[in-house]
Amino acid sequence: MKTQSSLINLNNFQNSIFHFLFIFILSSQIIVTNSYLNILYVLGLMIFIRAEYEYNWKLILLISFYGLYQDTLLGFQFGFSSLFFLFFFFLGQISNLVSGTGSFLMNVYFFAFGVFLLSLLEGFFLFFSHSIVIDFYKVFINMILTIILFLLIKRFFNSFVSSNV
Repeated sequence: MKTQSSLINLNNFQNSIFHFLFIFILSSQIIVTNSYLNILYVLGLMIFIRAEYEYNWKLILLISFYGLYQDTLLGFQFGFSSLFFLFFFFLGQISNLVSGTGSFLMNVYFFAFGVFLLSLLEGFFLFFSHSIVIDFYKVFINMILTIILFLLIKRFFNSFVSSNV
């Protein structure tokens, strides 16, 4: 059973804006760095919100390509960013299936859980593989800022899409 929000299909102009913005933010990571707001989480946020409105196998391939582009650009291991982006895409799809009626609060819980889980896994990986202890204060601020950004973008995107339908 499809929810009301999953029945909304994005038009070509909205698709173009999403992809342009995504590539622009992804490419600007070389110049702009911030220790309190992780751009990787912002890109995951964009994909999470996008996953609620459209499911397409071409979008999955494009997200994987964007991940490989980011890995090449920033020197990450190949596949890291693709898995990160696909995690948020599938988390958005699961959130959409579970919420049923497109509950905004349920989407917030799923996104917060995803950000918390990835931050925890990142901290454990850095500690056990490289003996690096991360500053949990910065991680907590990053999580809070990303969730606040999610609330703002989701409200804006919902009002924008509902006014264009």
